Amino acid sequence: MARLRPNITRGLLAAGAATSLALFTATTAQAHAGSVDLTRGSCAYTGYSEHHYAYTQKLSGSCSGHAWLRVTMRPTAGGAARTSSWIHDARKADAPTPSGYTFTKTEHKSCETCQVKTITH
Repeated sequence: MARLRPNITRGLLAAGAATSLALFTATTAQAHAGSVDLTRGSCAYTGYSEHHYAYTQKLSGSCSGHAWLRVTMRPTAGGAARTSSWIHDARKADAPTPSGYTFTKTEHKSCETCQVKTITH
């Protein structure tokens, strides 16, 4: 994804101040956060995301499941969306967006084969 950044930067610089201001205003107006609750046996998890950060976290319980997270992101300057691989951790799986990207969807679950809960932006 690093090689996309120079193209995005050049595109924004070439677009001019009026276009950049319009892009900034639209992005700001759409910003919001969402959350989901997940339970599995005696364990409680939460999933959270906003446009630039997301996580799934184990809150309580003694089950062996991990917190799982997968994100879909799109370049803020336009372009095709990309979906990450699943990431997981015993306590908290989290991900910030790379510079120049925004999350469009995050997926959260409490074990590898468990039901997925989705937050759409």
